[in-house]
Amino acid sequence: MAPTQLVFTAVFMLGLFLVFVVMPWKTLYQRRVQHGLPLLDQWAFPPSRLDLFDMLFTLLVYFGVQVIGITIVVKNPDPNDLPGQFLQLSPFNSAAGLCTLLTLFLVVPAIYLRRGDLRAMRLRFDRLIELVRVGFYAALLLVPVTMLINALVSIVVTPYSHPVIETLLAEGSVTTLIYTVITVVVAAPLVEEFVFRGIILNYLHRVFSGTWRSESFILCRNTEMPSRQEINPDLFQLHGANLLTSLLFSALHIGQGAAYIPLFILSFGIGYVGNKTGSIIPCVIIHMVLNGISTIPLIYLIIYQS
Repeated sequence: MAPTQLVFTAVFMLGLFLVFVVMPWKTLYQRRVQHGLPLLDQWAFPPSRLDLFDMLFTLLVYFGVQVIGITIVVKNPDPNDLPGQFLQLSPFNSAAGLCTLLTLFLVVPAIYLRRGDLRAMRLRFDRLIELVRVGFYAALLLVPVTMLINALVSIVVTPYSHPVIETLLAEGSVTTLIYTVITVVVAAPLVEEFVFRGIILNYLHRVFSGTWRSESFILCRNTEMPSRQEINPDLFQLHGANLLTSLLFSALHIGQGAAYIPLFILSFGIGYVGNKTGSIIPCVIIHMVLNGISTIPLIYLIIYQS
């Protein structure tokens, strides 16, 4: 890269950083932290009683439907046999993406029948408008930071890559683009936030809290209650579950360049919002905003090529 281009890129990145990162966070600091308030108020919600069986069942279904979907597509590799149909897409794009929606249709009813409350999976809709608002506000704070860090690590560490993007660019069709957008912007945020924030983080947060009997982590009855009150929890109790969940979430994206670095930061922020609100709705919105913005250049490129 020429020195002039390097200077221009640096100035441009600095401008983006000031406008989309510094200004929103500075405003939040002045309104909340400077006055001794938390970034987000703690919402009241009933304690979750998810146990190890709930989590293992969710993970089994989540990875199982992807394996089954990929197997189906691999067995039907010829796109000319089914023009314009679902199976003409790549295994990553169709099976591992859209088929993950089956996770919701299988896991949600099963755990609801066992727990009798959607809120056990952080599916709460009682303050829907406020949840949506929190989601967009949090996206305004988290998405620019994530994208800028991703741009930096792509330059300094290793270029960003993604199998879905590579497949989309290779096929270069509008049909593939439509399914990709559905997969990336709708399916992935819904399923990943349900699995990681609705189930894994929810379960681990109870484990790390130190207020439940250890036996309840393996098998927890619906009548089980915390064995003691949570008084002045330390940082490990407050953020340990979120830290571990974020490590798992970022590890799932290894192989996409150094994207696991910004995605760890994003995941920790999303987990913070989920723990505060007791809902995955704002988490899904944050995830959708990030993926939606990320697909805009691809949409333009494919349409331009077509």
